[in-house]
Amino acid sequence: MTAPTHHNAENDAGSVLRTARWQLPGGRAATGQARRKVHDALRRWGLGPAAGDLTDHLTALVHEFLTRTATRARGPIDLRLELRASARLLLSEIHSLSSGPAERGHQGREDMGGSGVVALTYGRRGSRNGIRYIHSFTWWRPDSVPADR
Repeated sequence: MTAPTHHNAENDAGSVLRTARWQLPGGRAATGQARRKVHDALRRWGLGPAAGDLTDHLTALVHEFLTRTATRARGPIDLRLELRASARLLLSEIHSLSSGPAERGHQGREDMGGSGVVALTYGRRGSRNGIRYIHSFTWWRPDSVPADR
């Protein structure tokens, strides 16, 4: 019996904590760069086919965060990932770093940016065809990110 030639973090119950952090430009460029950097990191960490689905899901949530912040066109964002493969959990912290003066946001409040946390759980259902699933949980700081515009 031979050992597998690649590390598969999706099936590794004893894997180590993996982290990455990037500072990305604001606006539309952040979404594209986040997609590339997250996907590259997840592939390097051995998530195989799950990397694409997790990247798509997380990138959509980063885009939602940028849409909700008043600084989406001006300042960079800080994006941090943490993979706990044994728990099938991908955590992300997003911080908008404003580079300009405060803007009047929702209900006349000054918005200098915001922060959020995204938790993605993932895996396969126990059926014959092994359907993949991803559940997402997001928390946006209500004191710095407007609820709805």
